[in-house]
Amino acid sequence: MTPAKGLEDESIYSVYQPIVEIGSGRILGYEGLTRGKGEGHEPEELFFRAYQSGSTTDLDLRCLRSALRVLPQLKRKEYLFVNIEPVTLSNSTLQRREITSLLEKCIPYRSRIVFELTEGMKPRDFEFIKRGVASLRKQGCQFAIDDVAAVGPKLFQLLSLWPDYLKIDMSLVRGLGLSRVRQALVRRIVGLAKKKGCLIIAEGVEKKRDLEFVRKLGVPYAQGFYFSRPRKKIVKSGFLRRGR
Repeated sequence: MTPAKGLEDESIYSVYQPIVEIGSGRILGYEGLTRGKGEGHEPEELFFRAYQSGSTTDLDLRCLRSALRVLPQLKRKEYLFVNIEPVTLSNSTLQRREITSLLEKCIPYRSRIVFELTEGMKPRDFEFIKRGVASLRKQGCQFAIDDVAAVGPKLFQLLSLWPDYLKIDMSLVRGLGLSRVRQALVRRIVGLAKKKGCLIIAEGVEKKRDLEFVRKLGVPYAQGFYFSRPRKKIVKSGFLRRGR
């Protein structure tokens, strides 16, 4: 069974960047990233206009439909990471029909879908997001915290949901080897994530020096230009170069 049918969208498309196990070079999975066709269709611009017009959930679902089309091409133990906006997740209990309909097209692959909660969660929406995460998990999907760049109340709230993955933001990773302050912060984030039993991914790894530091700080997985740029087609080898 393929989820491709009924998931097409002419104005946007997806590219995929591998997430790699640092020690072995094995591909854990891919993040599906949205790209727009034509001028004024950059993802940031599209979502800015969607938030202004109140159509964020509609756009988010379109992006998800585009990203999920690659699922049949993944190897058996590879995962697909897809972004989901806080408003979409908090609305998932109200718009469960749309989310359920989307996931019904992916029944054979749902255990390999990891929803990344993007930044922008408001504390007052946490209870709705909590229900949304529970709903996605009930349907067999996994959950990740995306863009972690600080330790504070928001992170502790999200960690209380026991995420499967935590992604360290590229703002901390780039130039990590040159900043003891950032190294200390990453070490703190890694410690908190390990206490919750979630796997840690460093985003935005471009240089071997930074990769070596995230590995020394206990981060097992990484994503970034050091391994591969986002591509329309997924890497077929199953392995990329090792981090050491």
